[in-house]
Amino acid sequence: MAKGRSFAAKLAHELSTEGKVMCPKCNTEVRRVKLIRNRASKAGTWMPRYEFIKVCKCNEEDLLSGK
Repeated sequence: MAKGRSFAAKLAHELSTEGKVMCPKCNTEVRRVKLIRNRASKAGTWMPRYEFIKVCKCNEEDLLSGK
């Protein structure tokens, strides 16, 4: 059975930056996001292309706008 944690322990774990990659420009956590784009195949149909990109507040607007 899992050990119960207090609210203070959960909050301290969430606020710690240990093991997280921080952006030096905007000082927020850099997250990996799976991006699915369309690409044309040799047969003329569309296929999904999966890629992981790193997102922070600096480039989040460009990603969400589709640039």
